[in-house]
Amino acid sequence: MPAQTRARELAAFVDSHFASRGLVPETVIAESWYRSINQHRLDPGLRHVDNILSAGEIRQHQAQHEAYLAIASQGVSGLARRVVDAGFAVLLSDADGITLDARLPVDHQRYTRSGLIVGARWDESIAGTNGIGTALASQQALTIHRQEHFLAANARLSCSVSPIFDAHNQLLGCLNATCLYNDGPKQAQHLTLQLVTLYARLIENTHFRQRYRDRLTLALKPRDDFTDLAAEQLLALDEGGRVIGANRAAFLAHDGNLLGLCINQLLPADIDQLLDLTRGGAQGTRLHSHDQQRLLDVGLRVPGGYRQAAAVRPSVLCEGPPGLAQLAGNDLHLQQGVRRLRKVLDKDIAILLCGETGTGKEAFARALHQASQRHGKAFVALNCAAIPESLIESELFGYRAGSFTGANRKGMKGKLEQANGGTLFLDEIGDMPTHLQTRLLRVLAERELVPLGAETPVALDVQVISATHQDLPAMIADKRFREDLYYRLCGLRMQLPALRERSDRRELIEQLLAGLSSGMRLSDEARDCLLSQAWPGNVRQLLNALRQAVALAEGDVIELADLPEDLLEPVSAARATALEQQVEDLEARHLLAVLRRERWHMSAAAQAAGISRSTLYRKMKRYGIVQPNQQG
Repeated sequence: MPAQTRARELAAFVDSHFASRGLVPETVIAESWYRSINQHRLDPGLRHVDNILSAGEIRQHQAQHEAYLAIASQGVSGLARRVVDAGFAVLLSDADGITLDARLPVDHQRYTRSGLIVGARWDESIAGTNGIGTALASQQALTIHRQEHFLAANARLSCSVSPIFDAHNQLLGCLNATCLYNDGPKQAQHLTLQLVTLYARLIENTHFRQRYRDRLTLALKPRDDFTDLAAEQLLALDEGGRVIGANRAAFLAHDGNLLGLCINQLLPADIDQLLDLTRGGAQGTRLHSHDQQRLLDVGLRVPGGYRQAAAVRPSVLCEGPPGLAQLAGNDLHLQQGVRRLRKVLDKDIAILLCGETGTGKEAFARALHQASQRHGKAFVALNCAAIPESLIESELFGYRAGSFTGANRKGMKGKLEQANGGTLFLDEIGDMPTHLQTRLLRVLAERELVPLGAETPVALDVQVISATHQDLPAMIADKRFREDLYYRLCGLRMQLPALRERSDRRELIEQLLAGLSSGMRLSDEARDCLLSQAWPGNVRQLLNALRQAVALAEGDVIELADLPEDLLEPVSAARATALEQQVEDLEARHLLAVLRRERWHMSAAAQAAGISRSTLYRKMKRYGIVQPNQQG
């Protein structure tokens, strides 16, 4: 729906639903009411909603979130100490809007009757517009005051809520402070909302530090910002200097595009320099941001056992596999695709990568795994085109001991079971035999696997990423690929452009060369040759060409002759054609001069040119030379 049309529709909705109440709601609240009526089909007049879990369900739910509860307890207790005596109930919810912890005032009966208890479900689809549900849906801190609640039963509540995010910018839940029968204005809750947001950030930072306690972490705080906790950016780095996790403040500061970036893309320093500046994390330092707009206080935490500043350190170029941002480069199409990929990470959505051979499908799959919450688990790849058809079944599904003659006596875990908890990458999925497509579809649908010879199924939790260079819809039309499997694998489809289609070829060439040898550069002729290629083998072919050139170059400049011969053939052919044309032009001018000098006497002209008369006539015809009295 166009933005203007949507704005008019929302304005009309506000007039019809809020004018009689004398309310002028914020946009986020109006949008929530719109969803409650048109999407969730709720009745605002309901006085009772069955939104409480059973005792058994509560115990099970709390057990599932035991780690989250333990990490958040300090923040919940801290907020409760400051607001409970003032008549506020403090609630902690999960990402589904179910309350996991509750701290209530002494006269708690009034609050429990209002549903402010552990096990209550506050998702918008159940309770309509409310503090917890709407904060989760909008992913922003807010206050829902009295009649701004959708259900009439909740009109006596005033709720200040802040969402809580994990180190991959995904929702963990939210923190809520609610008071009853508050007749004051909504503005009076501003301080409460600030407190709630502060403690939500405390919980996020505690979660971050707990998760990355054994990793190199970086704390950045703008010198001109006095809000301290809310502005402090926390980053976790792998040994190659790449961001593997961050707190909410860091994601907001970088528009959400953070995971996979090298630290020297964020700061004018690499890991070596930061270790030196902070004496291995023993002291802080100050650095300007890349845009020179802000001065940052920088603290580096080096955990025990981590290599110290004097040890071997990572390269400035970020060793190891590239992240999503590096793979996207400066190509707008790829950058847009990466933004879409980040949005579906950890959402249980299968991803299908399409593109020509050599475009980097496996590199993207590995980068997606590293950017996901599964990065600590296995990444398992299976090339369906590289394994004989007779072996794909055992490779993918595995078998137990004694299943068939010749089997490994200990049995073998298949790729699906090996990837449990992590990521399974099915390369060249179009080459999977049809009968195995059926079995794979059943496994993915049922989320369990029965290896050959096993009696009980194995529960599966895998992120599936597939890749192909083939036209799967055409294969479906030809009955060579199952349509239902295609839609199971194609939760999100991304087309990787061929190298010749990328708008950042020049930058990509320089980036790959720098990764191979930081001191090398290309001559103008060599660069022009690389830029003019069609690259049927795409990035893989380019990388191989650069490796050869680096090895053959005599000095620090790669010349045209250092490039692979197959790249030089078009150049040589073009040069030969140009030379041939130049020779023919010279010969044509020479013959014309001889004919004019001999006054077009053919025998004399042929003798002067050192050729026979028949050859002279043939060359005249070839070059379009016509005797003057024969023209017209």
